[in-house]
Amino acid sequence: MNRFMRVLMFIYSVIIALVSIVLLYAMIDDGIFADILSPLSSIVTNPATRYIYLVVLLVFIILCVYSISNIITSARVYKTKLRKTEIGSVDIGADALESIALNSAKSAQAGIKSAKANVAQAKNGAIKVRINAVLYSNVEIPSSMSKVQEKVKKDIERYTGIIVESVFVKVTKVEAVVAKVEGR
Repeated sequence: MNRFMRVLMFIYSVIIALVSIVLLYAMIDDGIFADILSPLSSIVTNPATRYIYLVVLLVFIILCVYSISNIITSARVYKTKLRKTEIGSVDIGADALESIALNSAKSAQAGIKSAKANVAQAKNGAIKVRINAVLYSNVEIPSSMSKVQEKVKKDIERYTGIIVESVFVKVTKVEAVVAKVEGR
């Protein structure tokens, strides 16, 4: 989720929490609704504030609908139809796509110590791949990660037939190379 959606979801969550607290308090003191509704009725009856109130409510509703639709459409890919024949269909799960991406990234010989992959739906049935990698310190990051991007894209498209729109590699940490000495 991008930063705007996280902020929007935070604000939405705070508002829902406040409404929940008010409703819980209403179970104890049933006069709270009269206290809340009396200022609201004065806002709604005044013509000048009535339009401001309407605009604020419409903006709030639009933001809620936008956040809900964005969450639904940007959800993680669970399965992708690859091919349908008279015998049946072939479905490839997100875990399988992520495994292919991780295997490709590690086999690119780019100094990756560990990595995590995430696959998301893109436009026109394509996918987006995001890899968070921990690298060894002796790695030329730009050229090595470029090689990882190309290998991941090529391998997923070759093994599954699914088009990869983009491969985003984020280097989260660089660790020193430690020499291992084995004793007898």
